[in-house]
Amino acid sequence: MKYLKESVQNEIEIRKSKFITNLIPVKNIDEANLFLSDIKKEHYNATHNCFAYIIDKQMTQKMSDDGEPSRTAGFPILEALLSHNLDNVLCVVTRYFGGIHLGKGGLIRAYQNSALEAIKKASFYKEALKKIYLIEMPYTIYDSFNFYVSDKSEILENIFSESVSVKLYLNDLTIEELYDHFNGQFNYTFLEEIIVEVPL
Repeated sequence: MKYLKESVQNEIEIRKSKFITNLIPVKNIDEANLFLSDIKKEHYNATHNCFAYIIDKQMTQKMSDDGEPSRTAGFPILEALLSHNLDNVLCVVTRYFGGIHLGKGGLIRAYQNSALEAIKKASFYKEALKKIYLIEMPYTIYDSFNFYVSDKSEILENIFSESVSVKLYLNDLTIEELYDHFNGQFNYTFLEEIIVEVPL
């Protein structure tokens, strides 16, 4: 599953109707409803504020046509989110009617394209479970160690005392491979597992 890094807004015009899409990362239903309420207040004079959200490993899904014909707005927005395997996201498409009726098929395409155009502009990340290690080493290997792991790990902390201790998690190799590479010249301790954000 993919997660939205930050909110995105996009606007397109289709046959004189204006479609404003807000794509927003949310943690729970309450947060989704709060953002939805804010957008409805901001666009109180819009013709429609249609939306869909997906939360909690895609277990919670909700959509609304907000007065558009049934399944012509909320459902195509939801489909756009699901087609990109998104989670913990709210998508609100606000429509200002321009005087030309789009028909059922035209509405479905308009709302889906509105959501997809916003998704194109967005940045995403995935979540990964990582093991945190504390590695203690002599100063003599610190520079070569640092150089070797620079693109293979995420260093969280360096502690300098009689020896050097490095707190990190590894991305592209195992702790055993790292230990072998340095011929056992350091000691390591497993601390904990954490969930980290990995950019996509």
